[in-house]
Amino acid sequence: MRSTPHDTGNGLGPLRTEIDGTTPLPNVPPQPAQARRSTPEARLNERLGRLLRQRKGPDAVMLGVLSAALFFGLIGLAVHFLWIVSIVVMALGLGFIIADSRRDRIDIANQRSETTDSDAS
Repeated sequence: MRSTPHDTGNGLGPLRTEIDGTTPLPNVPPQPAQARRSTPEARLNERLGRLLRQRKGPDAVMLGVLSAALFFGLIGLAVHFLWIVSIVVMALGLGFIIADSRRDRIDIANQRSETTDSDAS
């Protein structure tokens, strides 16, 4: 009894049949036995292989975009820092102005008291 090779439909190629279990059929090349993997594992390997083969775009463009983002981020940080510094300087200046005007009022009050004391004696 001789069986003929046919396509199995699973992508492994035609079946290899033998006569009397010892000699391969003529014109049928022997194929290595492939270990059947689980379907999710095979899909994952195919997907990872496609991802690794894909080109993600020019590296120079990505480097330029990242450099620009870093540059503008540092400028934004510096400007933000300068806003904080300017608020602190304005607060200190306002404090000095208030302290100076208070000192002037105290000096004026002391001068008035000295002039009234010197007139009374």
